[in-house]
Amino acid sequence: MAKRHAVVDGSNIATEGRSEPSFAQLNEAVASFDVDHMFSLITVIVDASFEHRVAKSERKAVRDAIDSNKIITPPAGVIGRGDTFILEVADRAKAVVLSNDSFQEFHGTYEWLFDEGRLIGGKPIPGVGWIFVPRLPVRGPVSRKATRKPRSATPAKTAPEKSVTKKAASEPKKRTAGRRGRGAKSPEPTQEPKAPVSRSTPAAPAKKTSRSGRNDGNTAKAWNAFRRAHPLGSSVRATVEKFSSHGAYAHAGSIEIYLPLRLMADPAPRRARDAVSVGQTREFIIHRYDTDRRGVDAGIIPLVTRSGQTVAAIQAADTSADGASSHNSGKRTKGRTMTAKKAAKKAPAKKAATKKAAKKAPAKTAAPKKAAKK
Repeated sequence: MAKRHAVVDGSNIATEGRSEPSFAQLNEAVASFDVDHMFSLITVIVDASFEHRVAKSERKAVRDAIDSNKIITPPAGVIGRGDTFILEVADRAKAVVLSNDSFQEFHGTYEWLFDEGRLIGGKPIPGVGWIFVPRLPVRGPVSRKATRKPRSATPAKTAPEKSVTKKAASEPKKRTAGRRGRGAKSPEPTQEPKAPVSRSTPAAPAKKTSRSGRNDGNTAKAWNAFRRAHPLGSSVRATVEKFSSHGAYAHAGSIEIYLPLRLMADPAPRRARDAVSVGQTREFIIHRYDTDRRGVDAGIIPLVTRSGQTVAAIQAADTSADGASSHNSGKRTKGRTMTAKKAAKKAPAKKAATKKAAKKAPAKTAAPKKAAKK
């Protein structure tokens, strides 16, 4: 193939052996490459940021070279940065590429990179100058991924597999029907009784619905004894063991107690850890017994009846009423006797007033008699 056109990966060559690109190194490499290979046309392409990455003293020279088309930059926003532009130009011109890059992400698109003589690399050797040698791109994980994409897109291969699966799915139905007609044994009758079991399995837990959403491990004997000893509204001392998304769980001896969020505070906290902590032992108030799951629901807030009173307040009122009945009866008797005595003392005073009025009455009648004597 005649070497007529070469495309130089300017940003790669200018940065070879350096951390920042050098425009002077790029010019030296292009001049040496032209002398060694005698191409009729050499196109130098650099990244759009090349002008801003070189030394400040070289930026004006780079701007002048860009303006005079001595070096070319790709269009702004090009996908794949300058590499896409370099390989597209080389593909159109069937040119040789001078670069030490392997362009792995483009191996599936530009397979000619592996053709002999299409890729050349170069390095500056101190005291010798630039050495240019043919090279092959290095294959790696990115290259394997890029070349795997077009091979995996084979819809023609997947179509027969689908048809085979459909046939395989239809064949057992025909065989089963034939075996049933002959009266031969088939594995299906053994599977039929399993179907109702699998259907009823999810329905079984549905009967044991609870606020905690689980079936507690309390035994019937222990649960009944606990219920007799702790009526609704009474308190029990328990230790918090773990949290859940909807509350917490505590243990009072062998009984597991569920602590829902709504019974921890009013209003209910967002998390159980805002009200209690794991390992904490404290008094909890019994709110509910679930006979289906043998569960115990307890909380921190008091149990309130339909009338709006707490159970503890009602029990305290009943106790004080029973204890003070005899004492109150004695007070009432004393009160009544004292009232009777006071009434008895006031009664003679009224009679005395009547007597005084009776004594004064004759004095008034005496005045007319005196007038008659005169």
